Amino acid sequence: MYKKSAALAVSSLFFSLGAQAQQPDKAEPPSEIAQVYTEAAREVSVLDATEPNINKRIAAYDKFSFSPALKPRLKAVFGTDKPFAPQRLPDSRGRKHYQSMLKAGSHTDKQGHAAWSDIILKGDTSAAGNQINYTGEMASLNVGVASRLQLSDLRLAGSQARASDGLWYGDVNMSVARIAVEDGTAGKLLMEDLRFKTDMQRRGKTVDLAYGLSIRSAGAGEHQVERINVATRVLGMDGQVMADFTRFASSPQLQQLAPAAQTQVMLRKFKELGVALLKGGVSVVIDDISAAWKGQVASIKGRIDFAKATDAELNSLPAIVKKLAVRLEVRVPVVIIEEFSRANAAKAVKSRSPAEQAANPAQMAALEQNMADKVMADIRQSGFAVVDRDEVRTVIELKNGVLTLNGKGPSMFGMKNGKLQMPSTPTPMPMPMQAR
Repeated sequence: MYKKSAALAVSSLFFSLGAQAQQPDKAEPPSEIAQVYTEAAREVSVLDATEPNINKRIAAYDKFSFSPALKPRLKAVFGTDKPFAPQRLPDSRGRKHYQSMLKAGSHTDKQGHAAWSDIILKGDTSAAGNQINYTGEMASLNVGVASRLQLSDLRLAGSQARASDGLWYGDVNMSVARIAVEDGTAGKLLMEDLRFKTDMQRRGKTVDLAYGLSIRSAGAGEHQVERINVATRVLGMDGQVMADFTRFASSPQLQQLAPAAQTQVMLRKFKELGVALLKGGVSVVIDDISAAWKGQVASIKGRIDFAKATDAELNSLPAIVKKLAVRLEVRVPVVIIEEFSRANAAKAVKSRSPAEQAANPAQMAALEQNMADKVMADIRQSGFAVVDRDEVRTVIELKNGVLTLNGKGPSMFGMKNGKLQMPSTPTPMPMPMQAR
């Protein structure tokens, strides 16, 4: 049981993928895999999640035994009555070494089928139990009935250390070589070489959290995106607020609730977390959000800052808008805009009768090109973006409640010259703003 544990975290990912992909109809009861995992998580939650020493938590799970009623169900589904039982390996260089494993298997019921390869987790911890490095791997996972999901070569690696506030800081990396989803109606969605990373660090009294996602290729059929990249950072989060939320999320009281009740409670807590973080001020840095299509790359970079706010300000839309400072740089290749415009034009052309299309193929092609040209002309004339030979670019800014595109305030969507028409008296936001 690494961290909460790492074993339970990986098994949660594994079981949730299976549970979601297997449900052919929302009216159907949960699959046996989902039910067994829910019961197992509930029983494991009796272990002390607040124990700061990771070695003691691993030892507690090693001694733990599931209930007599659950053991045969675990064995029937997973081939063992104690999934991911920790195995102690020889110590080295003052580190304690562990390994957990779920052997390859499969399970079929009327909700669907799941088959998985060996899932192997390895970890080493400090003697004090306040630091852990871990890895995980699974060669394949296949689940589904009405829809099917195939996952190949999942790998997990992390290095984390516990601080005095009880939070575990460090990085987690996950990669998947290939994900294929097929539902029989929309075709086959294929994603290749997915990489996901998080890195959480303490900065004095605040916490910074970085996210990274990259996909080498994704798409269905002829509709393919060659590369997707997301790199963002959330800066200046209140460390105490984050610690309190984490403690609640891992509390036995929450784990003992039914899944539907857990979801409702966590939705409320996430809302309260957001409000508490906004009160202290927070920044989101977009280092890169980009995608490539036919060798052309569109991208967004920038920053969103939210200044410290009082409860009263968070209940006033005008005050919230003034707390926001946004600057985003957007770049889109001309080729992408033209192709998108032609595609929309082609849809309009196809709505005409087949005889009309066949009789005037050159005219139809010219119509598509004219519509694409008109879109580019409208962009140039609007003044909201700069159009170069190969690229359209603009800077989106929101400052002191005024929105500008390329330095020009738009008059649209209820705005006049970039200013949102606000009520003369503060209007309370339709959501509870007091953290409990």
